[in-house]
Amino acid sequence: AWNSRHQSRAVAGYSEEVAEMDTEQYEAMFAAAREYNKGLPELAFPFVEEAATDGYEELLGVGADGIMGYISIPSIDVELPVYHGNSESVLSVGAGHLTGSSLPTGGEGTHCVISAHRGLPSSKLFTDLDQVKEGDRFTVSVLDQKLTYEVDQILIVEPHEIDALQIDPAMDLCTLMTC
Repeated sequence: AWNSRHQSRAVAGYSEEVAEMDTEQYEAMFAAAREYNKGLPELAFPFVEEAATDGYEELLGVGADGIMGYISIPSIDVELPVYHGNSESVLSVGAGHLTGSSLPTGGEGTHCVISAHRGLPSSKLFTDLDQVKEGDRFTVSVLDQKLTYEVDQILIVEPHEIDALQIDPAMDLCTLMTC
């Protein structure tokens, strides 16, 4: 209950801070994030620390906790803040943006990867991700935009099987990943 409340408060705080921003701030933040995305190679994986350029932690970051947005998956009643990276401290309180994948800006040639734990006794997070079905929709809210995605495939892969995470220059993709 505490973790659920913390996640809800984090999303609400993010929304309040975004509401106080103006169009120029949104545009500048999206421009910096799109520039980062352009610098990612199509074959950005396997992950390397160099994939995160200087300033990655600040890109799309709003407020002191640096939330870059939040993800909503209505079919499993999940709404989680999305933070930079996949450190244990991030994944214990919300979802993380996989370093080396596209930042969540949408647009052709982007592939954002968002991950969260499942099966934690202390928090729901992506525990019910296996109940999502092809055709279900989810949104990633970033600044003043809502990016809506439709589940087109569900894969169970080994950690070394990363082909599904590659950037397709003609597609706008978002992958949800859990253990």
